[in-house]
Amino acid sequence: MSNLFSDNPDLAAQLDIVDLHDVVRLMENDFQANDSDDFVFPAPSSLDDAMEFFAASLDLLGDISSNVIAPHRQNVDREGTQLEDGVVTYAEGTRLAVDALSESGFMGAMLPRAYGGAGVPATIYMMMIELVSRADASMMTLFGYQDVGELIARFGTDEQRQEFLPGLASGEKIGSIVLSEPGAGSDLQAIKVKAFEDENGQWRLNGTKHFISNGCGDVLMVLARSEPKISNIFGLSLFVCPKSDAVKVIRVEDKMGLHGSPTCELFFDDAPVQLVGKRKAGLTSYVLENLAQARFSVAAQALGIAEEAYQRALEYAGDRIQFGTKIIDFPAVRELLDKMSLAITSSRALLYDSIIWLDRKVQISEAIAHGRVAEDDVPAMKARQREAAKYSNLLSPLVKYVITEQAQQVCIDAQQVFGGLGFIRDTGMEQLVRDVRITTIYEGASQVQVSASLKYIMSDTLADLFDASEALPCPDGCDDIRSMIIENRRLYEQYRDTVSAKDSPQLAEAAARDLADIYSQVFGAWAQLRRVNGDAGRRAALRRYVVEAQAFATGRLNALQNGSYDSWLNESDT
Repeated sequence: MSNLFSDNPDLAAQLDIVDLHDVVRLMENDFQANDSDDFVFPAPSSLDDAMEFFAASLDLLGDISSNVIAPHRQNVDREGTQLEDGVVTYAEGTRLAVDALSESGFMGAMLPRAYGGAGVPATIYMMMIELVSRADASMMTLFGYQDVGELIARFGTDEQRQEFLPGLASGEKIGSIVLSEPGAGSDLQAIKVKAFEDENGQWRLNGTKHFISNGCGDVLMVLARSEPKISNIFGLSLFVCPKSDAVKVIRVEDKMGLHGSPTCELFFDDAPVQLVGKRKAGLTSYVLENLAQARFSVAAQALGIAEEAYQRALEYAGDRIQFGTKIIDFPAVRELLDKMSLAITSSRALLYDSIIWLDRKVQISEAIAHGRVAEDDVPAMKARQREAAKYSNLLSPLVKYVITEQAQQVCIDAQQVFGGLGFIRDTGMEQLVRDVRITTIYEGASQVQVSASLKYIMSDTLADLFDASEALPCPDGCDDIRSMIIENRRLYEQYRDTVSAKDSPQLAEAAARDLADIYSQVFGAWAQLRRVNGDAGRRAALRRYVVEAQAFATGRLNALQNGSYDSWLNESDT
């Protein structure tokens, strides 16, 4: 039987490459946890024990994804979801997938063991999202909304944890993050849904939310305006809203893709809710923290879709014969497949070398908050937390932008390999093209991600990481590659300095996409160099990546210096 994890050596290798040691030790209090024997998932007794658990979990999920979820992907796409009398019904394949994931404990993979979860770090969770999304991208919003439970676990009360987490961990309850409104998409400070306390002190919500993935869920995490006299971000609070008759699904959107995932318009009719965390801190302290992980989740989703598209194109090209020759032997087709493979492996290196910084940020914060750090060590740990936060604040939007854009191109190219058959629904390729499209849009469109990255790129946020990479021993046979990566960094610096010298915020925004591409390619090249490990194929692929990155950076720098964005100088003056 096939297994989407063990059959993918590049994904499986990430467990050995990404350094999870410090994260796991922080999570497990240096393996001094006193978990109850009746927990669904017992605490690991050592680092090796934890890593073995992660590997076994991913292998089991690879089996479920391959043999339970994937076979229903096309039927789920055709059947979609149905709304009748305010009740949303999932496709049969979706229900089977949720049952299988629940029975195996995966619906609570990130949640604390004390409430039935497995307590895995975000890095492992991203690998899980990649696997599930490759099997059926529409499952991501059911499996990938465990951050609802994580928000309750980190910021809720003990009573809220007891009320909501066991059901979420078991899969009996499904969560949803409820942010967007008709007048507030990426601009969350414009949220108007009203939160108020009634005469009995019960918080209630009134208003409409739309474009809510899995909005028919059982546990909704809602951002709403609790302070009517404060119109900015400080007037927003976070609420947990259990399913009730006061929460009405008005419609389910008729979408281009992800048909198995209901995207709902909701009306809250004085719905009873509970405040999560501190009042007026909903966006600033909680949702923005959640959005960092959500962006990585969408990147992992896109990567899973791209992997499926590439593997199917590779198999088809090896079987399809034209003019007496397998089309994989035609240079034009082989070149397309090689570009797709490089986009996927480079994206995977970028994702897992980035998400680890979010893991470090969160786990250090949690260790300090729960008194698991000796008093004398707190200042040093806070400095490490600030460093991890600095890196993840850049890498979250940057990685989301880069990976989703590359995944979209991979799916289009994979469809091209199929020729006319790629346009036919029965092959499933057009579904992958449709499903991947949303990843460059939701949780912040690519243009928003680039803009969010700009100030960090202009200040060279990753400079210390680049310096450390340059100081490391170079793998055998990679001296020329290392030199080119260093030269690409110089090209970034020249591009940044040229933008700075033009002293135009408008021009900087217009040139931001070039900067994001150039900067991410430097980081991505170092990430891939760490993975060469004597593999001639990886070395050759990385050399190509670096050569093409250098050509791109040189070309864009020349264009900038010759005035390609100078029209924005006039915009700045008017």
